[in-house]
Amino acid sequence: MDNIEYSEKEIAIFDGLVLLMREGANPYSIKVSDIARSANIGKGTIYDYFDSKEEVISKAIIYSMSKEIKGAFERIRSRDQFKDRFYEVLYIIEENLKNKLSLLNILLSSGGIEKFYEYLADKECSVTRFMALINGEIRNLLEMGFNEGLIKSQGADYYEIMVVQGAISSFSKYINQRDLYKDIGIEDARDVAYKIALKALN
Repeated sequence: MDNIEYSEKEIAIFDGLVLLMREGANPYSIKVSDIARSANIGKGTIYDYFDSKEEVISKAIIYSMSKEIKGAFERIRSRDQFKDRFYEVLYIIEENLKNKLSLLNILLSSGGIEKFYEYLADKECSVTRFMALINGEIRNLLEMGFNEGLIKSQGADYYEIMVVQGAISSFSKYINQRDLYKDIGIEDARDVAYKIALKALN
């Protein structure tokens, strides 16, 4: 997932920052001394590894999100059939959107997506890399569906990937706006997302 090798001290600093965020601290107003205290190291040690607080935040976000994505991929790959993998994606999305301690939720609620990108030192590379990894996992999911004979190749990677992303997005919208869809339960919403994907891919 992430080929960068970090030292124990660097990981402790990342974990210290993320712990503060999970405890409710706004990542954009955290002080270096707060990070050092949370990581149980001296303030000066942070500057032995990083040039600025912004660099710490950027790298901690990328490191932690890489770990979260890796864990999600492992869960998805543990399923042996297309339908089971598709539903596992939906379960993961549901858990993350409901989890107030989810790193992504914390970032979005603290300063908005624009703020989040501001603190990615190499935002173009980072965002592109995350999207490439996710699209690769969608491609693996689609290959399983083709091999099982559940879906037919449409001959265009872009179309197929957009179908899966669209179906997943519809489920995410349901989770975020359940008050608007009181007549449908969460199991039905999962089924609808799955049916959308199957219909568009056949």
